[in-house]
Amino acid sequence: MLHFSEAAEKNKNHILLVLRDRLLPNAHVLEIGSGSGQHALYMASEMKTITWQPTERSEGMLDLTKNLSDYGSPNILAPLILDLSLEQWPSANTNCVYSANVIHIVNKNLGENLIRGAGNNLSEGGLLILYGPYKYDGDFTTPSNAEFDAWLKERDPHSGIRDFEWVADLANQQGLQLQDDLPMPANNQILIFQR
Repeated sequence: MLHFSEAAEKNKNHILLVLRDRLLPNAHVLEIGSGSGQHALYMASEMKTITWQPTERSEGMLDLTKNLSDYGSPNILAPLILDLSLEQWPSANTNCVYSANVIHIVNKNLGENLIRGAGNNLSEGGLLILYGPYKYDGDFTTPSNAEFDAWLKERDPHSGIRDFEWVADLANQQGLQLQDDLPMPANNQILIFQR
């Protein structure tokens, strides 16, 4: 597999257990920032009745397309280019917008576009599911998350671990209400919002 991610490998089963519990049997999942496609490949193979739509920026499409072609299953759709800076999303009315380890990598404007795009694309009752580390009341949950934030800002000063309150407020502005904030391994969380 091209650009295999150790982090994606470690967290995929923990995330699967949450998705399996929350998604409708025939859900259409729009993944923002599919990377190498590891989550798409794993989730779709373990939940065969859902449809998984991977997306990635144009720069990452070659590796994503190759991995999906080599290892994919019939319920994974051909990947689409989705650049958060362009705000050009696929057609609306999806059951779930899912994004893992994206909102702290991109700048705040792109994070806002992710949440706004989800708000515009989710059907009634649809879920926005965000996986990653967050700060609460401005504080890191662990020293390792503070170190990770410093590392992120060293490579890109506009990236960094986001405040839970900021994410929740943006989601509320889109008509998305927090349903769950679940602790996950390696000091991460899954935030689940519903339209």
